[in-house]
Amino acid sequence: MATTTPSRPFKSLPCFSELGPEAIEWLGDCVREQSFNKGQVIFLEGEMCPGLFVVKSGSVKLYRISPEGEEQIVRIINQGGCFECVPLLDGGTNPVSAQALENTDLYLLSAADFDTLFTSNPRLSVAFSSIMARRLRSLVNVVGDFSVRRVSPRLATLLYQLAEKHGDALVVSPTVPLSQQHLACMLGCSRQAVNTALRKLVADNIVRMEGHRIVVLDAEALKKVS
Repeated sequence: MATTTPSRPFKSLPCFSELGPEAIEWLGDCVREQSFNKGQVIFLEGEMCPGLFVVKSGSVKLYRISPEGEEQIVRIINQGGCFECVPLLDGGTNPVSAQALENTDLYLLSAADFDTLFTSNPRLSVAFSSIMARRLRSLVNVVGDFSVRRVSPRLATLLYQLAEKHGDALVVSPTVPLSQQHLACMLGCSRQAVNTALRKLVADNIVRMEGHRIVVLDAEALKKVS
């Protein structure tokens, strides 16, 4: 893992949008850039939080491992996203582990510097309150889905949310193709259940499989399934 001094594009990041020029300048002096190889663990669940991470490039998965050794992907963070906010606000340990899904560059603001920045810039609480509220709403929806929705509509919802325009096609997570195991870990179900639901979408000409790449052929039909 290499550590260097980064450039200063923080004003464009949503979580720092409330900061003034002086705070941005101070942030640029405090933040350090860290590089992780594909598959490298960034931190583990239960450890003390090193600080706030922002994805400069690449992508990161946040996940938990059950006592039985099963992985549950909580969230995937792409360029411009930040993590791990919760321990910095409640003083606890990391509620999840983090791993680079590809070669990834991160900005790290240490926990001590985050506390200084947060205390001296009250407006920063507005940005982080919004971030935490969106994540809470998302988690509530996930819990509800686990309780009442079958795998097929949950998979359709996930694919619809992850689909992005890539050239002339609509592709699910085009920069980091997700395997069926990744999708199963995100949905909290078996790989076999995902495979069955995915084959039904293919048979109905809603999506097409190109290796690990999933191409959405009919976005409206996918939305209806969800």
